[in-house]
Amino acid sequence: MDEMEKDLTLLGSTAIEDKLQDGVPATIRDLSRAGIGTWVLTGDKEETAINIAFACELFDTRTKVLVLNLKSHPTAKDVKDELVKHGQMAEGSKAAGEKHALVIDGEVITLVMADPELQLALLKLTINCQSVVACRCAPSQKAQLVKLVRRNIKGTVTLAIGDGANDVAMIQAAHVGVGISGQEGMQAANSADFSFGQFRFLAELLFVHGRTAYRRMA
Repeated sequence: MDEMEKDLTLLGSTAIEDKLQDGVPATIRDLSRAGIGTWVLTGDKEETAINIAFACELFDTRTKVLVLNLKSHPTAKDVKDELVKHGQMAEGSKAAGEKHALVIDGEVITLVMADPELQLALLKLTINCQSVVACRCAPSQKAQLVKLVRRNIKGTVTLAIGDGANDVAMIQAAHVGVGISGQEGMQAANSADFSFGQFRFLAELLFVHGRTAYRRMA
């Protein structure tokens, strides 16, 4: 690069706008009111993921956010101690109406997946968390997190929603997979049980069609 990229003339630049679709915060708010826990599994870096969580209204100014990465917690023992400590804190303060959230990155997820005790500590904390953001996630890690919840929390039903090829593993790992067809191609939509064009239609799928189908079957 040093040899080739010399004395170049800039002819132009392109910018990509990556913004939320309409109605995303309202839909996530409705999911929360219905008692559905929301996890964001993304490949974005930590700062971006936290900003998105605030933009989606997953976090607000009263939310106590625990950030776990290898810079702040370099060993498996550090991660476990922090998970256990915050798990007890979240459990104790849930009755008081405090909101807790977890931000975890891909390197820590690798540590967690290698140790059953860490997995248990993570699940105990996330049960008492309002929301979880997993950043710098590989597609396989997204699927691992869905399977972790699916296998270990009794009676749970998981729904994964994504819009790109990197979400396919997660969509297929969940009980119900939903694909958004649009900017990122059709891979997610083709792999899913349901597909539509906007995230906000998820509310209608769950609260209108989902409820009606459940009553019919019952």
